[in-house]
Order: sequence, then C-alpha cells, then structure tokens
Amino acid sequence: MWLLAGTAVAVAALMLLSPGPLRAQVAFKPTLGDWPTTTTTQPRREARPIPPPPDLDTLPVAPIRRLDPDTDTADGATERDGTETARRTPDEPTLPQDGILTTAEPESPVDGIDAGSQDTRTSEDRAAFAADDPGAPAAGYDALAFAIEPEPLSDRRPTRFAALDPYEPTGIRLGSFLIYPEAEIGGAAFGNVLRSATDDRSDVAFEARPAIRAVSNWAVHALEFGAKATTSFHNQLPSEDDRAYALDLRGRLDVTRRTNAQGFLTHDVTQESRGTINSRAGANGRGDVTTDRAGVVLNHRFNRLALQLRGAVTERDYDPSPDGTGVTIANDDRNVTQREAAIRASWAFKPELTLFGEIGHDTRDYDAPGRSDGIRRDSKGERYRAGVSFGTTGQIVRGEAAIGAARQAFDDGRLPTVSGIIIDANLAWRVTGLTSVLLTANTDVGEATVAGSGGSINRQAGLEVRHAFRRNLIGSVGTRVSRADYEGVDLAEQETQVFAGVEHFLSRNVTLFGRYTHFDFSSTAPQSDYTGDEVRFGVRIRR
Repeated sequence: MWLLAGTAVAVAALMLLSPGPLRAQVAFKPTLGDWPTTTTTQPRREARPIPPPPDLDTLPVAPIRRLDPDTDTADGATERDGTETARRTPDEPTLPQDGILTTAEPESPVDGIDAGSQDTRTSEDRAAFAADDPGAPAAGYDALAFAIEPEPLSDRRPTRFAALDPYEPTGIRLGSFLIYPEAEIGGAAFGNVLRSATDDRSDVAFEARPAIRAVSNWAVHALEFGAKATTSFHNQLPSEDDRAYALDLRGRLDVTRRTNAQGFLTHDVTQESRGTINSRAGANGRGDVTTDRAGVVLNHRFNRLALQLRGAVTERDYDPSPDGTGVTIANDDRNVTQREAAIRASWAFKPELTLFGEIGHDTRDYDAPGRSDGIRRDSKGERYRAGVSFGTTGQIVRGEAAIGAARQAFDDGRLPTVSGIIIDANLAWRVTGLTSVLLTANTDVGEATVAGSGGSINRQAGLEVRHAFRRNLIGSVGTRVSRADYEGVDLAEQETQVFAGVEHFLSRNVTLFGRYTHFDFSSTAPQSDYTGDEVRFGVRIRR
C-alpha cells in the first residue's frame, strides 16, 4: 500500500510540474522592477531538415606514402616498427591503432597467453627485417617455396627460418608455376685436399653450383621440381674435381582439408669422400656414388590428434674405384637396397607445441658378401623415437627434436647387433630479430667394410649462430661433430669442424659470401689422424 501511494504521489507531481508544449515564438517579460516592461518578440525561423550522416566509405582518405623508418614528415609518419599512418590535421584527434606500440620497451608476455606466440622483439629489431616494398612478404616468410615436406627431420623450413635472409626470392612466374633460379660461382683453397695423414698437399679450385626449382601456385595440391649441380676444377689434382648433381620431384595431393598424400622421387650422383675407414677412393680418382630414393607419405588430422604413415625405398650403388696402380676395386659388397616404414602419432596442445611418438622398421639387402670377411651384411632394424615439435609458423622457434633407441640385427649371426641411443633435431631459434641459432642432430646405423663388424652407430650434431650486423650484412659461426662407433671391433672415428662465414647482400638478387672451415679427424686406427683447412669465396646470384 505504501508503494502504491508513493507511486501515485510521484505521478501526480510530475504531471503538475511538467512544462507546456514548445512554441516557435515566446514573449520574454522581465520580472525585475527597474527593467523595461515592453515585450520583445523573437523572429520566426523556418525549420530546416536535418541532413543525413555522411557515408564514411565515400569520404576522401589522405594518401599514405612509404618513407624511411627513421624519417618523420608532415605528409606521413612511419613508426619505428614500419607501420604507416596517414597525415592528420592538427584539430583531428589521433586514435590508437592496432599493432603500434607506444613504448620503446619490449612488450612483456601477458598472463594466460602463450608467450611463444608473442613477438617480444624491439621495434628496431622488427624494422631491420621489414620488406622494402609494401607488397613483399616479411623476411622469413615464403609461402610458395616450401609447400611439400614429407619427412619432418629433413624439413627445409627451419634452416630457411634461421638464415636471417633480408630478402625473399621473388621467382619468375611461368604459367601456374614460380621458378627460383640460383647459382654460386667462386673459388676455393684447400689445405690437405686429399684428407690424408701422410700426404697433406694443398690446392686451389674454381667452383660453380647452379640450382633451379619450380613450385606450383595452385589453390589445392602442389608440385615441385628441383635440380642442382656442383662442379669444380682443381689446379694440380684433377682427381678431386667434383661432378655431382641431384634431381628432385615432390608432389602433394589434398584429399580433404584434414587428409593429404605426399610423394617424392630423388636421384643423386656424387663422388665418394676421402678420409674414412670405409673409403676406397684411389689416387687416380674417386668413384661415383648414385642414390635413388622414392617415398610415399599419408597424413591425416582428426583434431588435436594427427597420424602419419611413411614408406620409402632407397638404392645406393658404388662405382668401381681405381686404386692408382691399374687395378680397379669393385664395390658390389657396398651396394645396398633399403626399405623403410614408419608410423607417427602426434598430439597438438597448440600450433607451436606438439608431442609425438614414432615407430619405424627397415630392411637392408646387399648385392654381395663383404670383401674383408666374406660375410653378407643383410639386416633388419627398428627405430623408436619420442619428441616435441614447435611447428613451422612460430616467430620464435620452429622445428623439432627427438630422442629414442635404434637396433639393427644382421641375418648372419656372426655379426653382432648394432644398437644405441638416437638423438635427432632440426631446430631453429630466433633469439632476437638480429640473431638466430640452428641446431641439427642425426643418428643412424651406418655401413662397415672392416672385418668382423656389420655396421656402426653414426652420430652427427651441429650448432650454428647467425647475427645480422646490418640488415644486409650477416655473419655466422658454428661447429659440427660427426662420430662413428663400430660394433664388434675396437674402432671409432670422429671429425670436428669449426667454421665462420659472412654474407653481404648487395641487392635482392646478388650476394657476396666467404667461408672458412677447419676440420680435425681422429681415429683409433693407427696413422689415420689428420687436419685441414678450406676457404671458399664467391658470388651468389638468384631471382
């Protein structure tokens, strides 16, 4: 009742106190006694229609000009991070814009958001790798260059990400393909070119490395052709000339958005290297090693769970090697056919973090028994790996790393089984916008030509640090260690390399380069240790 009574009183008060209707003209009568008593009438104004609000899409927009990031003018302002803003009049308020930082300090990670997905570089670091023209992609991003990567461990994208290349190759458009040509031309100087403990002769050589790739530019599916070659001409030792080449064909069939099938064919011809216990290179030359490989990969993603099935066949043939005395050494006992199959299951917590496990099986069949002991080295093996993948789209870390175990058992029981821990990695880390780190590692069971041993555990690990002193001047230092432990005999070999290099990008298409490498080889076999140096310099031309 009190509520109803109060409401009635309030409504009555509002009705009594509400003003009357508005009028076009009113009489103004002062109330003060000393004011004049005449009435003043306001002139009548005709009502005008209220215009509609303007269409914002039809308003003119101030032009935006591309300027130097270090220059500010009245026509346009380019922030230190490369973001452009249009010219504004002094009376026009400036609204905050997405992507522009108002402080020079690096942005701190936000609680609850993945820190790996945030770009914490300073604006200077980001500007150092901004593209020259607005239509070009930022450094480190090349959508068409690497569309088909069947095997994660040999994925080329982490290496590309760590290169700190300030320019992206534009390629040459040919129909629905983009052609990427490239060539390196230069000279080389070698100390201990024969990699010998007793004959450490030096030599100089002219080298050329042409390469070309054709990548499809289709909305779905992908196709890639590749060819590269290495040729060299030594001044004093033509037996060390290189005549190597490789052909590569890759394809991807997009069955659905979550399923695709990939395949590849490779043909590689190179010359056998010197200096190891397995090498049969003679004084008059090195025999060719031909490797043919074919593989099929099936990928399917359910949601966070993804499965990959892989299968490949590899044939490796060694040509006969001349020993320098008119005798030719046959290498049929080293010719091998290898068949591999693997299944991988991975669980994605987010695009930049995936855990995976993998099981693999392989068989190896040799053409003939070993020359050293007459034992055939046919075998069967298993691989077990578990690791973490950081994906291929993050701006901080890309690639993967894994640890596991390998076992290779030989059909002939006189040869001991080769087994051991395996560590694999293909990882790139952008420490800052100017510094990157590339970590590589690989473990496999290698061949053995010595009597009593069926194979060896071959481990390789490399670490390279690259730094951009200027946007177009990049230096690198690193080391690489390779070790082979032979099963059944007291034999181990290890080679350590230390290298440093510099690249000066004169333009998008021309680069000057130089590289120095020192290698140190040691072995438990007597009189097998040696050291050497290599210096390479030249020009790289690409499109």
